[in-house]
Amino acid sequence: MSHLRTALTLPPSVPAARRRRRRTTGAATGVLLLALTVAGCASPAASSPSTGSTSFGTASVALSWIKNYEFAGYYFADEKGEYTDAGFDKVDLIAGGGNTNSWDLVLSGQAQIGLASDLTGITGAINDGAGLKIIGAQFVKNPVGFVSLAANPIRTVADLKGKRIGVDAGGKLAVEAVLKANDLPADTVEFVSVPSGVDPLMNGEVDALIGFLTNYPIAVKNAGGDVVTMSFADANYAQFGDAVVVSDKALAENREALKAIMKASIEGWNTALTEGTESIADIAMTYGGADNGLDRQLQVDSASVLPSFMLTPDTVKDGIFTLTPDLINQAVSSLAAAGITADPGMFDTSLLEEVYAENPELIPGFTVPAS
Repeated sequence: MSHLRTALTLPPSVPAARRRRRRTTGAATGVLLLALTVAGCASPAASSPSTGSTSFGTASVALSWIKNYEFAGYYFADEKGEYTDAGFDKVDLIAGGGNTNSWDLVLSGQAQIGLASDLTGITGAINDGAGLKIIGAQFVKNPVGFVSLAANPIRTVADLKGKRIGVDAGGKLAVEAVLKANDLPADTVEFVSVPSGVDPLMNGEVDALIGFLTNYPIAVKNAGGDVVTMSFADANYAQFGDAVVVSDKALAENREALKAIMKASIEGWNTALTEGTESIADIAMTYGGADNGLDRQLQVDSASVLPSFMLTPDTVKDGIFTLTPDLINQAVSSLAAAGITADPGMFDTSLLEEVYAENPELIPGFTVPAS
């Protein structure tokens, strides 16, 4: 599902040297800082260099969208050398947003892990015979939902009737699942194919967009709109965002490499969540700004709400990316209500359990953001 985020006009980015200087001094700014307390030090402990002469080769992560704030943890892990310390020669962060799903790159061997925007497509692929497992999720609370304007709002499921919903192919599947989960006919809404960004909503081409609630509402407000949101969870469709997908083959044959790439990624996200919104915006502009026309202030504003989707009592206790049996069962039930076959066997939480058992310092002592 690609039509979930937005990228606006690019202003001059903050020079990389300035960004590095801020991180060197350890400044933790922005709303993220209010959500965090880190035990003992200002940043996670650095990983030890891998032992032995054998390298894992290139680490490869297939992102679910263009390079923006949403993937800051992987940028920090790259910049700070976490992937090379874990035994890789380098990391390839593969931007999404095109016509290829991240899990297709995992299946073809072009990526070791992939990020799936939600569970609709990946569970469908597994049902079709794809040898894949979901090992965790970046957003244990799915940040996807309906974004509308107060003049014509979608606040409840009943408000969907007759609305024009701006989607891409993946977004259409997700909305169809929401309709099924609420026993609504497929023609309850009219689907309109739209490009990335909030212009179709602001111009009246559609009544709502399907978007990440981390940044679409902010973009609408910045454009002068009075925004209204309804999350998929509030529409009886509980999901995960940026679910981490690996191949069955890699789990069986390259488990240590997968553990190494997840360890490095966790270290990067611990840094991102510790350093705060300004540093996340800076590194997002460095990695994706020039190619994607990112608006830096939107990156700052969007980053400020990341903790509310990543940090829960369970992930604070067990570590980011981890999924509990209750969360998995809730997601399976939600998918079933939408007519999508799923079962707990599609998930494998053992790899991350091993990573955290072997590296307890990866749980640095975050706190749950106030709601």
